[in-house]
Amino acid sequence: MTETLQWREPGKTLSDGSRFKDWRKIEDSGTWHWQYDTHEMTFAIYEHDGQYWKFYQLRWVPEGGDGYAYGYGGQACRAVLVSYRRRTRSPHSSRLMMAGDLEWIRTYEFDAALHEVVKAGEENAKYGAPYGPKQSAA
Repeated sequence: MTETLQWREPGKTLSDGSRFKDWRKIEDSGTWHWQYDTHEMTFAIYEHDGQYWKFYQLRWVPEGGDGYAYGYGGQACRAVLVSYRRRTRSPHSSRLMMAGDLEWIRTYEFDAALHEVVKAGEENAKYGAPYGPKQSAA
């Protein structure tokens, strides 16, 4: 299954040979979340190759530093934007979601009983189904 793309050269190229600068950013969460007593994390959604991808970005203050250093998480995950059908715990973020709340989740986290699709990538031979339990292309 092709649900993730790893960095070939962090911040520059990915395992499918694409250049990150050619990807189109469509949404930026705009919120930094404290993680593990060491760094903060945010995410942005990019469109590439007919799919939506979630990239995590990290920031931290190096020991003895007076400003932030930045980096990316280890991979991009295929994502789908969903609306929650009812009040429930998110399978992605573990947050309590209300009916109608929107969230970008990983494609394989989609559950038709909990989610209604708002935005998804295209189904194709390279990636397979854009979300849900159907098997992706090899």
